Amino acid sequence: MATKGERTRADIVQRSAELMNRQGFLAVPLSAVIAATGIQKGGLYRHFESREALAYAALDHAVGQVRDRLLEAIRGPANACDRLLAMLDAYGDAPQELPLPGGCPIMNSAIEADHAHAGLRARAQSAMSAWHTLLVRIVEAGLRAGEIRAGTEPQQLASVLIAGIEGAVMLAQLHDDASHWHAVRRHLRAQVEALRPSGGPA
Repeated sequence: MATKGERTRADIVQRSAELMNRQGFLAVPLSAVIAATGIQKGGLYRHFESREALAYAALDHAVGQVRDRLLEAIRGPANACDRLLAMLDAYGDAPQELPLPGGCPIMNSAIEADHAHAGLRARAQSAMSAWHTLLVRIVEAGLRAGEIRAGTEPQQLASVLIAGIEGAVMLAQLHDDASHWHAVRRHLRAQVEALRPSGGPA
């Protein structure tokens, strides 16, 4: 059973993640973190050695929310194409609000860090690489099982799917209009369906 201190730390991380994903993991002022968590500055620093350490913990939590949602979605289907479709459907109809308000924390942190903050950029890069690797493995398994058309390039397909998803989430969030996501999802779904050896559903 978690101790009171562990529960408090987990609550701080969760509340901070929701706030920082909307306003910036490093950009959000400490006063806003205090208001969101109800914990004063001294209390925050009892649980985190620095403001940066809290931002990293919040980002790790937010990325974990995305990862868990995607892994849960692809756990059921056995066919590789169906797993890719399930991943697309995991974002629902309002991707700018899932799994946390503010959109994808990987994209948000990557844009925020750019080349200005090496630590945040490294974490975003690691999370994106893990997602890319997951997709590559799904496609490679599908090729071995004959579930995906021969000649499909796993690395390239993974990049295209991620770029499509992230771009659509960004547009939906920027314009507060999920129609951008719906359009891109339809396109990506058609692309995945075309990967089947028969060119259609198995």
